[in-house]
Amino acid sequence: MRAGHAAGREQEGAGWAPGGVRRAPGGSRRARAGRFAVVLASLTVAGAAGLAHQDRAAAQETVRGVFVSPTVACRSAPDSTAVVVGTLTKRGNTYRETVAVGDSATDRSGARWVWVEAFQGPLRRCWVPESLVVPDSGPDVLLAVADHLLTSPGGYALQDWVAVYNDFRSRRYRDDVDRSALLTLRRLEVLMVALRLAQTGWGDVGQRAWAWIESLGDEVEYAADPRGRMRWVVSRDTLEALYDAHAGGPLAEEILWKIARYHHDPDPCIVDSVCAFDLARGVSRYWLAYPRGSFLADAVRAALGRLDGSNSRIGSGGILQRCEAARDAEPDSWLVEAWERQDWETGGFAASRRLLATLGEVAEEDKAPLVRYIGEVEGCADEVAATGGPAAPSAGSAAPSTEATEADDEARSVEADAAAPSAEADDEAPSAEADDEEAVGATRELAVVARGVRCRSVPSLSAPGQSRVLLGEPFTTDRPDTVVDGDAWVSASRWMDCWVPRSLTEVAGSEEHVLAIADHFLDSGERRTLDHSLRVFNTLNSRHNGYRAVVDGSALLTLRRLQVLGEVLTSLNTFSADALSRGWANQTEDVWMWSIGASWYVREEAFEEAFERHRESPWAEDILWALATEPAPHDCEGDFGCSARVVALNRLARYWTVYPEGRHTAWAIEAAAAADGLGGFLEICRAAVDAEPESREARQWGWVGWGARSAETVRELRDTLQGVGEADRAPLEELLDGLDRCAARVASGAGSRPNAAWARSRAAT
Repeated sequence: MRAGHAAGREQEGAGWAPGGVRRAPGGSRRARAGRFAVVLASLTVAGAAGLAHQDRAAAQETVRGVFVSPTVACRSAPDSTAVVVGTLTKRGNTYRETVAVGDSATDRSGARWVWVEAFQGPLRRCWVPESLVVPDSGPDVLLAVADHLLTSPGGYALQDWVAVYNDFRSRRYRDDVDRSALLTLRRLEVLMVALRLAQTGWGDVGQRAWAWIESLGDEVEYAADPRGRMRWVVSRDTLEALYDAHAGGPLAEEILWKIARYHHDPDPCIVDSVCAFDLARGVSRYWLAYPRGSFLADAVRAALGRLDGSNSRIGSGGILQRCEAARDAEPDSWLVEAWERQDWETGGFAASRRLLATLGEVAEEDKAPLVRYIGEVEGCADEVAATGGPAAPSAGSAAPSTEATEADDEARSVEADAAAPSAEADDEAPSAEADDEEAVGATRELAVVARGVRCRSVPSLSAPGQSRVLLGEPFTTDRPDTVVDGDAWVSASRWMDCWVPRSLTEVAGSEEHVLAIADHFLDSGERRTLDHSLRVFNTLNSRHNGYRAVVDGSALLTLRRLQVLGEVLTSLNTFSADALSRGWANQTEDVWMWSIGASWYVREEAFEEAFERHRESPWAEDILWALATEPAPHDCEGDFGCSARVVALNRLARYWTVYPEGRHTAWAIEAAAAADGLGGFLEICRAAVDAEPESREARQWGWVGWGARSAETVRELRDTLQGVGEADRAPLEELLDGLDRCAARVASGAGSRPNAAWARSRAAT
């Protein structure tokens, strides 16, 4: 089935709230096309010409439209004061997030409105501003949506940005986007904002956001910002590859400008002048390549903003502001100390000179604002130094030589060695602190392996529960376990009373720790939320915030990672998944979507690759058995050859072929021969014996498609049983023998053969 038809099976009403909405008359095709021409004429976004497909719209009875805003309020009447009867929220499910567009109307202010209705779910018609709708006319519609977000004065939530990014990466548009420099650039710009929003809140990244980021693969990288803080950003390789691919094209300058202004977060440089000047110098890559470029004024403003603080999201002010505050303050004021921490005299001045050196080819009038600002900073620094502060290097002063710097470093190193106590002295004279630690108990690093574990004020389940200890989060303790009523408890911190059951903890960072988390999740039977399930998966899967390296080296943990992934997918509803969850599932390499059932499953190849990688491990059999018993969704529609291959040959037989004497071989063969396996086909065949040609039983057997292909499948199944013991393989052999005999009886009975026309139709299908 085509993907578009599969997605059309999703029945949820695209976020529409139920309510009484009056139905407006449909209007003619010509009128609808005319209204969309008005919309197209009002578009000013790049690539708007590519959206102009009025002929296509006019040729259809139903005109489809796409909202340029991720969230649109629909009203009961064409008026901004009318009651909101529904809200359409984009989740990045591209095939179903279109609307039918009908009549238009003008409100009292002269603004134009159109009524729309969702294609899926109960029909609900309501009114939206016409400016928010563009024709659904191919990949260029993504430009309108992306440009709306990137230029909108109002902020959008993370889910909105991810929903738009999902559209760019959807199967419907992916190839077109990858071929287009403009669409790829917009996609990466949307991703840049989404990554920044995902990492707001002082580094606290939600589990859905973290899983989504990890699923992006090489598109992103975990890199240090100028202050050493690790953050997710669009990878340099991704950006440079885009520029290299289109270096000679008309968009090369814009691509380079976006690269030059990206990648650095200005906030960390509020206390470091060297950092701030180096950030500003990062923009110089653009004007070094295009000293008369179209974005030159923007580039100079961007560099200036990184110095004066206007680019900072926390409004901390710039270098000049802090210098002037120190100049006007009392000598022993904290403002003077704050300026000293800017490190102007040791590196800031040299950094400012490096920035000025990049402006050589830029016209005087273009670089004047930046040059003037740097001059004011240097002048202010000289004034601060004149009042008794640390001496500032002048414009003519030379930087210290490399030899002098190395000599100073060596001298400081010798002094430090002389001042430091020897290792032998440490061994001979253990500190009092070490004695105290021995008296209390060795420090241990543990981690909680279950969710919702409460800190108890005393080691007792009846004690008041304080804050919760997060799943997988390590903590240290220097107290021995305390046993109360036969249960061991451990202190989870040194600065407050916090006791947790020792049975719910494990040594942090170890294979046992990760395995305990996975096993508790899979075996506890506790009610699971999506965020909790993803936290467990992230612990096993993440290479930066989890233990993926440990997992990949262990056959058992690799198996647990795939099993946890399968459990996470069962908690995801394809129809109602939010943008982050949908993006994660669609981008995760070990997940595939069965379009007919509109459900996500773990890929068979993930188990097969894990089995081959750990074939010599004692857990290899368990990995192959997990593959054999994983859900096997299919679209065989009663065809024997297809069903036998999906249910038996590709899964169960895969197990008993490798492990003919395995722990589960007998059970696997019985499962293949059971009524809900292949045994049901024998019942269909027996019912067709001596049945009338047009009877239901005869038609059912005809639909099974028994013939040369089925006979070949039976032979393949028999071959897989060669190494299996006679007693274990007996149930399946008896079934296959019975099918052969029954099929021969049906074929020999004239009354049981379906009519020729029906048989030809079935064969064609």
